[in-house]
Amino acid sequence: MFSGTHFYNQTMKKAVAVFGTLFNNIKIVKTGSTETRVPIAYGPRKKFLARIQADTVAATDKSIAIKLPRMSFEITGIAFDAATKLNRLNKRVLSIAGETAKSNVVYQSVPYTISLDLNILAKNQDDALQIFEQILPTFTPEYTVTIKDMEGPGTLTDVPIILTAVAIQDDYEGDFQTRRTLIYTLSFDMKVKFTGATTEGKIIRTVDTFFYTNIGNVTAKVNSTSISDTNIIPIDSLSGGIPTIGQAVIGAGIDNDSPSTGIFVTDVSPDGKQVTLDRNVTLSNNTVLTFNFVSASGEENVRVAVGSTDEPPLDETDTITTTFGFNHG
Repeated sequence: MFSGTHFYNQTMKKAVAVFGTLFNNIKIVKTGSTETRVPIAYGPRKKFLARIQADTVAATDKSIAIKLPRMSFEITGIAFDAATKLNRLNKRVLSIAGETAKSNVVYQSVPYTISLDLNILAKNQDDALQIFEQILPTFTPEYTVTIKDMEGPGTLTDVPIILTAVAIQDDYEGDFQTRRTLIYTLSFDMKVKFTGATTEGKIIRTVDTFFYTNIGNVTAKVNSTSISDTNIIPIDSLSGGIPTIGQAVIGAGIDNDSPSTGIFVTDVSPDGKQVTLDRNVTLSNNTVLTFNFVSASGEENVRVAVGSTDEPPLDETDTITTTFGFNHG
């Protein structure tokens, strides 16, 4: 309506069809006869009663009267269900058969309660009670059915149908030409959900996760005068934490302007007082070293893309993008 895109999910049609199907296989047994299936149709109770009376008034009327017992059902109301309402901005992502790069997206459905009346019409009490007693034990007081495609293509939605009231009407008064009609009316509430249009969305293929483990970079001082062409560096005066394997080392005497050819930490002692680098260096005592994470392009936010062949759901062989540290300028 608002977007100009037509959609029709047939929600009411499906709900009414499912409700009628629940009662379309009820049978009764009369004395001396076999089982008889009770017919059911959608329509107001008053219309059926008018037909029952009209077909027997005139003696010359050759039409066949409606056969009893039978059942009818009709919608008596529809109301918004505020108790089960969820955030309207919620989304459901639904897969598309044969499609790996796109998916269906539907926004949160809107809950409504549809009220329906089921009418049992019979001309004697035994017929009515046979039908009545086959229905009541199923509802306690609700019975849940699963309806397909109510909240988007390929969805399965559990729909409670709740028995809320029972009323009995026995029109036994009248002349001898008037047919007696027993009416048992069972009132139900059906919890349905109305969903808007389905749109296409792209599947997320790359995930970035940021861990701000340190506000600033770790710094330390070389504590030996004998650092000459070696990759094992004793350090002290740690600030900002302990160096981590994979961090780049920057300091006087270390050319780390090109991260792709820079010097990186390969091992750290448990107390953080000694680091092993990936190549030998020569440093003066008390040289200040800075340890941080950098990428080959010189960015501190290191990005590792999910593999192009990875398919959801991700498993232990997939790589999720992770960033350690943050450059606060």
